[in-house]
Formats: sequence, structure tokens, C-alpha cells
Amino acid sequence: MSKEARLKEEVTVQPDTVSIPPPANPTYTLYPFAYLSPRTSDPFNSALLILNQTIQSGFELLWQSTTIHVCADGAANRLYNHFETSELRDKFIPDYIVGDFDSLEPEIGQYYQSRGTRLIQQSSQYSTDFTKSIYTIQLHFKLGNIPSEVDSYNGLGTLWESLGTKDQLPIKIYTIGGIGGRFDQTIHSISQLYILHEVYPQLEIFFITSQDIIFLLRKGTNYVQYDSRKIFNIRDKIPPCGLLPLSNKSIVLTTHGLKYDVTNWNSDMLGKVSSSNCVSGSDGFIVEASDAIVMNISTNYKDQGI
Repeated sequence: MSKEARLKEEVTVQPDTVSIPPPANPTYTLYPFAYLSPRTSDPFNSALLILNQTIQSGFELLWQSTTIHVCADGAANRLYNHFETSELRDKFIPDYIVGDFDSLEPEIGQYYQSRGTRLIQQSSQYSTDFTKSIYTIQLHFKLGNIPSEVDSYNGLGTLWESLGTKDQLPIKIYTIGGIGGRFDQTIHSISQLYILHEVYPQLEIFFITSQDIIFLLRKGTNYVQYDSRKIFNIRDKIPPCGLLPLSNKSIVLTTHGLKYDVTNWNSDMLGKVSSSNCVSGSDGFIVEASDAIVMNISTNYKDQGI
């Protein structure tokens, strides 16, 4: 029996509001709601990645808070049709449209291209449009300008691999359209949280839905920081959340600042799962995890409708 398994498991019910001091030496500090209260000292570049699902009103906040904007193939159709007038549409011109273009309507591609959008066709079927978009975002921040002669089959992936792993830049990538819709695509999105963490640990991927934000906590001590819970949820006194062990591993958790704090708590998909928990920490909370684990936090803020 492992040392972790021998430790006593505990659950502590906390008050609705508690103040949690930042840990002295966190393995990782996350600011998932930086797009709602941008920090001038935030070292991360930022990108908005739009996937091919219906765009609801309210995504403008994410657009305004990110540096570059990428549509994955048919997401450009969604973006175009989201607006009723050309005057509004012209305020939201993506920097890139990327994919095999099996969904992109040619006239919409031409519309955006004529307004400065870079269209990059990648016809390989061995990677998804999501993965191609991730390459695009990383190359943009790495090179400043993606070469025009990129091969149309898998040129982005080849170019990125040729650059190696040295000096990879930290990037926050806010993604809309990755959760919901077809179930297999949702599962793919969740799997990408784990895979991209292993391959590109400098990336922070956040999936934004109309109800919550979904992201990966790292192995070690995670400090999730925000200015106030009212920044991301004006509806719930204590915003619901979950710690979801969606990998193939059992995770040992210790938390500080959740409604139901746990200590040495084993969690896996065939055992205990901390769903329907809540955020009690007034401006942050701590999750110590023996391995990476998915977290979701319920959101509800003014003009939200992403």
C-alpha cells in the first residue's frame, strides 16, 4: 500500500467565505479570470480560439481581453453569421482562420481575407483543427509572423517541431465552442487539456462555456487566484465547482478554500469525485494534487453569454 493510501482521509465543511493566504511556495499560480480583471503584470500572452459551434452573445469580452483571435475552420462561418450588420462584423476580424477548410464557406473566407485575416489551409487529417490552431497561436508569438510559404498539408506542425522546445513562451488560450455539442468532440477537448499539458506545459488552456470555465490543475500545489468571487459569479453566494479526475490515474487531493475541503482524499472515475463542491475562498484557494486534474468553476457575470 502506498504512503498516500495509508494517510487518513478527511472532509472539512468550511464557512461560505474564508480567507486563504497564498502558499509560500506554490508549484503553480493560476489566474483563470484574468480576462475579467486583466493584470498589467501578467506575463502571459493571450489568445482567443473559436471552435465550430454556435457563438452566443457576450463573447466580445473575451475578444477585447486577448491579443490575437483564431478561428478553427468553420468557426469563421459562425463568427460571420453571429453579427447582423457589416458594421458590427467588421469590428471582429480574426487574425487567422486555420484548418482543412472542409467547413469554411469560400465567400466567408474571402470576406475575412480581404480585411486582413490570414487563411492557412492545413489538409492533414492526422491532426484536428484544434491542434492546427494551437500550432498557429504558438508560432505567432514565437516568430511574430508565420512565413507565407508554409506547406498546405502539415506545414504548421512541421515548422513548430523544427523550432524545438527552447524558449517556449507562456500563453493563455481561451477557447469557446470546445465543450458541448457532440459528446466525442467534448471528450476530445478534455483529452487535449491533458495532452497539451504534457507536450507544452507553458500553455494554459481554458474552455469557456455559458455556465463555467474548465481548466487543468497541475501536479503539486496549485493556487487559484482572483480579485473577488463577484468578478466571475454574481449569482451564487458560493460558486459551484468540481475537481474531476478524468485521466486514467487515481489522484490524491488536499484543498484549502473550498466548501468541502478534503485532506489526503483519493479521487478517481470509479471511486470518489468532488463534484457539486463550492468555492469558499474570498480571493483564492489551494489545491494540492498528486497528479493533474480537471477543474470547473461555475460562472455568471454581467453580459455573459459566451
